[in-house]
Amino acid sequence: MAEVLRVGKLPREWMRRLLDYPISDPRVRLGPGVGLDAAVVEMGDRCLVVKADPITFATEAIGWYAVQINANDIATTGAVSR
Repeated sequence: MAEVLRVGKLPREWMRRLLDYPISDPRVRLGPGVGLDAAVVEMGDRCLVVKADPITFATEAIGWYAVQINANDIATTGAVSR
């Protein structure tokens, strides 16, 4: 029987298994990891910070949460959201 997932984040062990692989591209300065919600990729003379975060709860303010959560995770890398 398949395991039923609860609403919210995936279990930490699942995240470790999904994200535990080597990054071979030297342009990737910061790759995926548990608790690391953004990646930093060298793009010539600049770096690109990319971010994705599923918002797993329903609310009337889903757009506001999507912007705030993603902008916050980008800011934790020291980057400025644009």
